[in-house]
Amino acid sequence: MKTPALLLCTAALFLVPAASAQFDLGKLGKALDTAKDAGKMLKGVARIGPEEERVIGDSVALEIVGRYGGLVRDEEITRRINLVGRALAIYSDRPGLHWRFGVLDSDAINAFSAPDGYVFITRGLYELADTDDILAAILAHEIAHITERHALSIVARGEFLAGATSLAAARSSDVRKADQQLRQFNLGVSQITAALFEKGFDPQTEFAADKIGRDLAITTGYAPGGLRFVLLRLQQRGGDPKVFFSTHPPLDDRLKRLPADPAPAPAVETKATEDAVADDEEPVTHG
Repeated sequence: MKTPALLLCTAALFLVPAASAQFDLGKLGKALDTAKDAGKMLKGVARIGPEEERVIGDSVALEIVGRYGGLVRDEEITRRINLVGRALAIYSDRPGLHWRFGVLDSDAINAFSAPDGYVFITRGLYELADTDDILAAILAHEIAHITERHALSIVARGEFLAGATSLAAARSSDVRKADQQLRQFNLGVSQITAALFEKGFDPQTEFAADKIGRDLAITTGYAPGGLRFVLLRLQQRGGDPKVFFSTHPPLDDRLKRLPADPAPAPAVETKATEDAVADDEEPVTHG
């Protein structure tokens, strides 16, 4: 790890609370209920403000945690992922968000993000991140989805926005207006979770997050080859490729668009994977 990342992680140590305090799901759920009762109106990505983003992010985060076995309640794991994640967040395009990082108690290999600074990786993927350079590469990809507002873009182009204003205005009752707004909110969240769990972002969006995440890791002081290395490691494992990042583009397609960076060091790896990193000569493009 290079000096900037080391200094940031040292400073962040004083900002990371105990593992049990990282995600208070009870408070998160209460805040979400309050926001829903207020009938927040989704207005399109250009007009979704911080409060709307926060409400959407809380709801999506609850869906992610609920679907993937809850959070790993391990002090050291939680501390590590927050130290690395917050170091990256400081150098991201949106350092002022309330960034939170957690490990999901699932042996699947995947990672997720939600608006307003929620980043999750599964226990299965975390166990492959045996160096901070690799962990940073994974987290930086998800941070890029948030800073580029990819999930909010799904809400913005959702069909439910068409005519929403006129529908709400047509109802004179405050109760009926709030009900319409709540329906819009629920549909918008459903569209985001469908993208996360079923459809995935479109390939170009994922390739862009790979590039932006790689640049962020480098800027923060981590080795540039972390993402390429973990993708190659997954490729070497074989088996059903759909198991790995099931909503992401195929590993081969992602690797073709990443620069041929050397494996980060130190990295405890099998000889086969090290050879794969050294021998891989895919064309260098930035997608």
